[in-house]
Amino acid sequence: MERFPALRLILRFGRLWSLLVALVATAAITWLLVSQFGAAGWFAPLLAMPFFYFLAKSYVELIQIVVEMVH
Repeated sequence: MERFPALRLILRFGRLWSLLVALVATAAITWLLVSQFGAAGWFAPLLAMPFFYFLAKSYVELIQIVVEMVH
């Protein structure tokens, strides 16, 4: 585990990383949709935030499973 500092970082800050990824992706999608569709684009965060958090959290959990199997 000492040879892989990136994995240690993901394991330590996985939830925070998932939240930050979800916030950035949701902001980008919201900006894109609001610029294209106007006020209707403001409904994007309602669907985008849970989706991107789930996606990022799944990645972190997969990393945790792989590290547990190898370690």
